[in-house]
Amino acid sequence: MPAFAPVYTAPPSQRILLAREQKRPRKRKRGGSDEDEEDDEDGDAEDSPSSEPDTDQENAARGSQSINKKDPYHVAGWPRNKPLPGANFPHAPAKEVKSTGLSAEEELARLKPPLLLPKTTTDHQSASLKRRHLDTLTALLHKCMLNGDWHRASRAWALILRTEVQGRSIDVRQNGRWLIGGELLMRRNQAVEQQQVDARVADDSDLNLGAEQGVTTTRVPIISDDGFELARQYYERLILQHPHLQRAHHDAVNALAIYPALFNVWIYEVHDRARRARQKIHLAQETSELDMRSTSDGSEDDEVSERKRNLVQVRRTELDQASPIVQRMDELMLSPPYDTSKELLHSRGTVALWLSDLHKDISRHHSTSVENSGTSSEDETMQTESIEAQASRKRHETQAFAERRKAKTIFGQLQSAGVEVSQDIMDVLEEDEDLSANHDMD
Repeated sequence: MPAFAPVYTAPPSQRILLAREQKRPRKRKRGGSDEDEEDDEDGDAEDSPSSEPDTDQENAARGSQSINKKDPYHVAGWPRNKPLPGANFPHAPAKEVKSTGLSAEEELARLKPPLLLPKTTTDHQSASLKRRHLDTLTALLHKCMLNGDWHRASRAWALILRTEVQGRSIDVRQNGRWLIGGELLMRRNQAVEQQQVDARVADDSDLNLGAEQGVTTTRVPIISDDGFELARQYYERLILQHPHLQRAHHDAVNALAIYPALFNVWIYEVHDRARRARQKIHLAQETSELDMRSTSDGSEDDEVSERKRNLVQVRRTELDQASPIVQRMDELMLSPPYDTSKELLHSRGTVALWLSDLHKDISRHHSTSVENSGTSSEDETMQTESIEAQASRKRHETQAFAERRKAKTIFGQLQSAGVEVSQDIMDVLEEDEDLSANHDMD
C-alpha cells in the first residue's frame, strides 16, 4: 500500500456529485492574479485523469482497507485524490465588526424587526418621580428619628421598603439602610420616664458608698426587652439572607459586616439592663437615707451591707448574661474570615475588659467578706461560708486575669495590623501589669 494512498472512500452518490463539480467550467475570480489562474489551470490539467469515477475493482480494494479516523482528510471529508484549495483560500478576509458605541438595548431596538422595544420618555419621567419620592421619604425618615418620633419613622421606613424604581425594589444594604431598620425595631416600644439620676451611677464600677452626690431629675428613654429581641432577630435574618461569599464584591454588605452590629446590640442590651438595676439600687438608697438618720449605727451598717450584696448580685447576673455573647463570638472567630476581622477583634477585646471588670468587682466583694469573717467570732456555718467565699474570690481573680491577658493579646494583634487603639484602653492594660505580676508570684 503506498504511503499517500487515500484512506477515505466516498459513497457513490458523493463521487457522482464531485465528478459533476469538476467538469463544470470555473469562473474567473474578481481581483485574482494571472498566476492564480495559471495555478488553477495547471491543477485542472494534473487532476483530469484522477477526476474520472473509480472502477468497481478500485472501490472493492479501498473498501477492504482500514480507515484512519484521525486522518485530516477523513475529518475534513476531502478525498486525497483531489488537490487542496489554492493559496487564497478562503478567498476573503474576516470581517471586522465595528463598534457603534450603542448599548445592547439600543442595538436590539434598531434591528429589523426590533427584538426589544425602546424605553419611552414617559418611563424615564416616572423613574425620576419615584426617585424624588424616595428622597422625600428618606428625608422624612431622618427627621422623625432626630425628633424621637419612632412611630412615624417606622411608617416612613415601611413606605421606603415598598417603593420600586424601574421595577426594582429597594436594597436595604445600600446607603446604610439596614442599620436604620435595626434601630427602628429596637426603639419601637421605647418609653420615656422621669427618673432621678444619681451622679454615682455614671461610674458603674464604683462600689464605694461613702460619697455624697447630688440627684437630678431627667427624662430617660427605656428600651424594652422586646425591642432588643426584635433587633437581634432582624440582624440574624440579615446574616442568613446575605452570608459571606468569597466571590462576592468586597464592598457588598454581608455577614462579615452584620455580625459586629449584632454583637453591639446584644452587649448594649445586657449592659443597659444591669445599669437600670444598679440605678434602682442607688435611688432606693437615697430614699432610705432620711430614715437611716434616726436609727442606730448598727442598722445603718446593715443597710450598707445589704446594698453591697445587691450590687454584687447585679454583677453576677450581668456576668451570666454576658457569657453567651462570649461563647458565640469565640465560636464565630474560629474560622476565617471572621478570625481576622478588625471590628470583631476590637469587640472581643472590649468584651474581655468588660468581663475582667465584673470578675474583679465580685472578687473584691468576696475579699471584704473574708476579712470581716476573720475579725469576728463565727460559728462553723459562717466559717464554711468564709471558705467558700475565699475559693470564689480566687476563682474570679483567675478569670479576671485570663480575660485581661486575652484583651492585651487581641489589642496587640490589632496594633500589629496597623489599627489605632484608644489611649484609654492602653492605660487600662498598663495599670493591670502589676496585677499580672502578683498573680504570677502567687
